[in-house]
Amino acid sequence: MSNILLRALRLATFGLAAAAFPAAAQTGSITGRVTDQSNGQSLVGARVQVIGTSLTGQTNADGRFRFTNVPTGQATVRVVALGYAALNKVATVAGGQETAVDFALILTPFSLDEFVVTATGEQQRREVAHAISTVEVSNLAQTAPAQNFGDILAARAPSVTVLPSNITGGGTRVRIRGNSSISLSNEPIYVVDGIRIWGAENSSSIGIGGTNPGRINDLNPEDIEAIDIIRGPSASTLYGTDAANGVIVIKTKRGKAGRPVWNAYTEQGMVTGGSRWPTAYRGWTAGSTVSNTTQCFLFQVAAGSCTQDSVSAFNLFEDPDASPNGRGHRQQYGLQVGGGSDVVTYYLSGEWEDETGYLKMPEFARNQLLSTKNLTELRDDQERPNALTRTNLRANLTAHLSQKLDVQISSGFVSSSQRLPQTDNNTTGLLSNGFGGPGFKTNMVSHGTGLPARQNYGFRLFTPDEFFSESVTQDINRTMLSGTANLRPLTWLSVRGVSGVDFTSREDSDICRRDDCVPGTFGIPFLAGFRENNRTTNWVYTGDFSGTASYSLTGNLRARTTVGTQFSKERFDRNGGFTWDLTPGATTLTAGANPEASEATTESSIWGLFVEHMFAWRDRVFVTGALRTDRNNAFGQNFNRVYYPKASVSWVLSDEEFFGSPGWLNNLRLRAAYGASGRQPGANDALSFFTPSTSAVDGADTPSLIFSAQGNPDLKPERTSELELGFDASFANSRLNLEFTWYNKNSLDALLFRQLPPSLGTAPGRWENIGKVKNTGVEAVLNAVVIDKPSIGWDMTIGGNYGSNEVRDMGGVADIVGATTITAVGFPIQGWYLPEITFEDANGDGLIAQSEITAGPRKFIGYSQPRGEVALFTGLELFNRRLRLQANLDSKFGSYQLNGNDRIRCESRRNCREAVDPTAPLWMQARATAIRTNSTYQTGFVEKIDFIRFREVSASYTVPESWPRLVGAQRATVTLGARNLGLITDYSGMDPETGYFSGTTGLQSDFQSGPPPRFFTFRLNVTF
Repeated sequence: MSNILLRALRLATFGLAAAAFPAAAQTGSITGRVTDQSNGQSLVGARVQVIGTSLTGQTNADGRFRFTNVPTGQATVRVVALGYAALNKVATVAGGQETAVDFALILTPFSLDEFVVTATGEQQRREVAHAISTVEVSNLAQTAPAQNFGDILAARAPSVTVLPSNITGGGTRVRIRGNSSISLSNEPIYVVDGIRIWGAENSSSIGIGGTNPGRINDLNPEDIEAIDIIRGPSASTLYGTDAANGVIVIKTKRGKAGRPVWNAYTEQGMVTGGSRWPTAYRGWTAGSTVSNTTQCFLFQVAAGSCTQDSVSAFNLFEDPDASPNGRGHRQQYGLQVGGGSDVVTYYLSGEWEDETGYLKMPEFARNQLLSTKNLTELRDDQERPNALTRTNLRANLTAHLSQKLDVQISSGFVSSSQRLPQTDNNTTGLLSNGFGGPGFKTNMVSHGTGLPARQNYGFRLFTPDEFFSESVTQDINRTMLSGTANLRPLTWLSVRGVSGVDFTSREDSDICRRDDCVPGTFGIPFLAGFRENNRTTNWVYTGDFSGTASYSLTGNLRARTTVGTQFSKERFDRNGGFTWDLTPGATTLTAGANPEASEATTESSIWGLFVEHMFAWRDRVFVTGALRTDRNNAFGQNFNRVYYPKASVSWVLSDEEFFGSPGWLNNLRLRAAYGASGRQPGANDALSFFTPSTSAVDGADTPSLIFSAQGNPDLKPERTSELELGFDASFANSRLNLEFTWYNKNSLDALLFRQLPPSLGTAPGRWENIGKVKNTGVEAVLNAVVIDKPSIGWDMTIGGNYGSNEVRDMGGVADIVGATTITAVGFPIQGWYLPEITFEDANGDGLIAQSEITAGPRKFIGYSQPRGEVALFTGLELFNRRLRLQANLDSKFGSYQLNGNDRIRCESRRNCREAVDPTAPLWMQARATAIRTNSTYQTGFVEKIDFIRFREVSASYTVPESWPRLVGAQRATVTLGARNLGLITDYSGMDPETGYFSGTTGLQSDFQSGPPPRFFTFRLNVTF
């Protein structure tokens, strides 16, 4: 089918081309200049296009453009520049003559004529029928207190949910329009300057108990021009298999023709650990002391089995001697330059940043370590276990070799080194021991090793001098290189080619020196020491080649046909070594008595063919149809190829004569789009595997194989189709712009693991395409220029979304029931599912006894992912617009979270307030009593996590021009900023965004995890 399709398209394209070619035999030239209507200044880099042809270009440093070989007759020239209204003019071209046409553009806040990136190249927004959110990063990075790519993306676009990291250098998780896969990753794919890149959200082979680094934060926000967010299959069809979760398209900065423009900046900042760290409680009975620590719990008091004399409370995170919370430091230095000629433009940048997290060795632990080891100072990784140092370099070149050919080269390099702390869900980590300690400062613990008891200063078992002595590091060297060539051999034909590679070399290391730290787990003897070193390379290759024919069918009807092919391949290789029982002072793999080795390779490749055809009627009605077909080496051998269709309509209704021109409405566009995309299975899910073993044959051990993975020759990708309807409208001279979208996304052939009967004598199960999932929702964005005066300005953006998620079919597979969640037909993926618990203080004593707790059957509690989000971004400019105050407020709602911190503290640590303090609210006492009654009664700890967070606040001031001129500069701006500054919530835990994602669906776990850090920054930006 694909061969027939391509032949038909080839004949159609060249047939139309042949019809158009005779008309192009006589040609002329068009020249002109583009200026700002308000001041007459030249506009550099404005995009100029002869409509209905492949002729396109940009204005030079004088705002001028020139086209040759323009077909004779009437030609419509369009000019588009960011921040200005597009303008069309008709020029009459005569054979062998030059026609001049100039443009004076009018500033406008919002326009349908700006360009966005699609799978077939850049297109005007009015032509694209699906919703695309664009984040303009070039100026935002200079004024927003954002430390990484995830910070730039958070709360900037509807239906894009970002969970920040809780440590320096931690990864970022992104969800677009919710979860739609039960078993596979729900992360979007990332494209930088036309090539796929490695965006792994959990990129480490060594666990620390919780959040690990993620590769998308390797990108430097300072080098990004804009981010286009393609939200679903209706938009991502032509990106093919793996694009069902959405696509994040990143454009890096490029130079403009003219003199070199230098930009230097530095940022200095402070990092803190937020607030609301939990307090430990202790209920004392008569005669109990620190050495005799028998507690008296409220449920015991209610039962009459003990009497409390007093309650003590201790928060080690607030104690100056015991607290591991300090103040980290962030510093950043960068230099950029861009410029060039009409032929070649360039952008070069370099940046170095260093961030030390807020965690520190507490004073008591520091002194304890120095004295026991007879040291005068500690290693940096012991003093500050969490830090990141990173260098970013970028070089982008654009060469306009002729009117027919331009070439772009993009190259980026990042080298980073970071330290990761033992934290989160980790027996020998910081928060497990910090949250679980007693309600007093003086406690002696011996670890059960026969060693003398030690002062723990309120920690549970291990102290920071022990677990911070284990050093986990990750070193990254990463190169991203891409090249794009745009060839326009004929006025009706353009050819585009993109190729590139993203190569990452990663080294993960973990060293626990002998007699230094105390794993005491995984079979490793206490204080024996161990060493792990894993080296990984990851290659992502991209090839994308297409040809586009643009032609006019009648005076009002033009068409565009694009045919192309895309190739993407990813190869992951890892070699690892591990050893334990190190010799004293040793730090190498060869110094351990018990060496082990491991190796892993995964390879995945996609090859796709696509065709897209668009009809444009009078430049106001755009009808597009497309088809993509993919082959993938992860498909089963019996499944050959998958097909993804696409159809869309965009109608700029306000351009119609019959619409009229109401003064309050400037533009109105209606749009509808349908498309399908997919997610590939795991690279090896379709394959059968065997593991080596030994079997007793005639009393002798004989080599044998065990069927460990059944495989599935019929395995195919998960397939997601989406219908999207919406409109865009602008009001009040385009000072208000409203975008509204409704989407209905259905995922078929969802992968589930089906158990096989043991009687088959094979592996226990295999992956099958048997599930269905549905997501629906609405999205809205309102952009407003509230005040626009020479001396004052006020802009505002409010965006929001609300959605539903439902499993529609599981193919007969049993419900996936966990300790607290369920994935079942009729419910959302991993919804909270727990026994119904009720309570009543029957005797009115203000205490909840076990007999006053009633447990019912398990029931659905609510969503585990936010159903809705509303974000407000606003900026106020004062004093002739020299001072800009801006803020970002982010509200998420409609979901629940397990307060795992309090759950474990009430159940096994027995130091939570509700288990000890008689002044605790009854609902809190009830959940503590319930969990003591039965460990499955966790319902009371599943809480709503609706919240409003002050995500960003900043003030930027452009100093008088006379000041920077003293040092030869043109402009200087200083910015003060804060991130994660405040929080409004009824959630009783530390923070609604405390925790880390786990599993492919990204269940957030608030379990022995810290909150997102707070940042306070000062930035100086100088342009010269």
